[in-house]
Amino acid sequence: MAAFVVDEIFINISRFFFVENIERIRNYCFYKNKKDVLAMMLQEKATFGPVSNWTSETLDQVDRFIFFLPTTAMKQINKSLMTVERMERLFQSQRQWEKSVFGAICQQNRDMAEVDGMFANQQFMLQYFLGVLGIGVLPKLALVPSCSNVRATLPSAWAVDSLTSMAADHFSNCLEAIGQDPNFHPGELTLLLGKVKQIYGPASALTPKVIQQLGRIATQFTSDELQKLKLNDLAAVTALGRIKTWTSRQLSVLYAAVLNSTKLTGSDLDASTLVALGYGICGIKVSEIPAMNPVEFSKSVGWVGLLRLDCTEEQLGALAKLLTHSLAFGPVSSWGSEVFIEIGGIAAGLEDFVLSSLAKEQIEGLTPLAISMIPPQKFSVVFSQDHMRMFSYEQGAALTSSQLKSLNSLQQTALSMVLTSWEDKPADFRGRSAGIPLRPIPFEVLSSLLLVSLFTH
Repeated sequence: MAAFVVDEIFINISRFFFVENIERIRNYCFYKNKKDVLAMMLQEKATFGPVSNWTSETLDQVDRFIFFLPTTAMKQINKSLMTVERMERLFQSQRQWEKSVFGAICQQNRDMAEVDGMFANQQFMLQYFLGVLGIGVLPKLALVPSCSNVRATLPSAWAVDSLTSMAADHFSNCLEAIGQDPNFHPGELTLLLGKVKQIYGPASALTPKVIQQLGRIATQFTSDELQKLKLNDLAAVTALGRIKTWTSRQLSVLYAAVLNSTKLTGSDLDASTLVALGYGICGIKVSEIPAMNPVEFSKSVGWVGLLRLDCTEEQLGALAKLLTHSLAFGPVSSWGSEVFIEIGGIAAGLEDFVLSSLAKEQIEGLTPLAISMIPPQKFSVVFSQDHMRMFSYEQGAALTSSQLKSLNSLQQTALSMVLTSWEDKPADFRGRSAGIPLRPIPFEVLSSLLLVSLFTH
């Protein structure tokens, strides 16, 4: 919990204790403000001193915290210490922490600005110390990495010219790692796709194995190229179905390509194929959804319902209606909380009057994902303050900023009572709240309050 107390408290941590326990502290979950505070503390005389004086032993102690430093401080590190091997160890340390149980949870709560900031620091460090960054307007020749270099660091941290200059065998061996990297921009993905075509040929010639490895690179195919992909292999369909960044047009083409390759119709699709389609489910036209097999879709929904589908409101509504078929889950009035838990985000597509008439047990089954996927205007209409008082903390915390803005004062008060249930504040639901409508408490403030409560009791 130490990482979540307010900055004014955290900054007073004993520097001796900090240095002596830094190996354990490196496992903590630090967000943007704390990272800046930590970077400042690392450079104090009482800890490790100016970055220019850091030794190899210091870098071993600081380890992944080096990525918290501003780029101006990174430049002061002795270049002779920042070998390729050193940087590979630093990247591996950060990746190992991100994959740990605690690190994985911490990663889920980072906003995009913080994610981008961390990546920018990682990319700067790698390219600066490898001499990839040019000075002034003078260009630098691309440093060509091996596949092992790419795997040990982060593919997108390398200049894209470096990656496209790799030997064919090294690039092929690293294709999956490159394709799964979330940090490449569309223009960079286009260049990487050009390298793929150079090695393997046009889209129509790609084997299922290569398609499985493409990842986000596949999003740069033209509609004509997508139509020519051979997608009769379920593993290849699964790989493309896991990609979140398709456009609505691409999803439609991708779905049509699957039907064309398998010679199936929408009504022929079984649960395995529907699961493999993943985000590709949103490529099915609204008019075609009623013809799908309700039994097979109900079998697949345990997986499909876990996805934040980028379907239109009409598509999601048609998918939810399919689950009310007598051969699927039947009418919503007969559903218990377990059905809502199983269908996950698809519940967001249920009609307004259905959601507004849910019983307490059914509301308890709505997953946080389903809550967050309900369009703001629809959300404010179907859930009264009485409904929202039935929400769990997790459900209340799942509301998006757009949903929050759509709530009236009574709904806001009801939500605040859910998110601050330890407070006993009177509220009059016959009219305006007796107090000022509260906003959800930021996690750092919440954690600080919990600490104060623990220490005072």
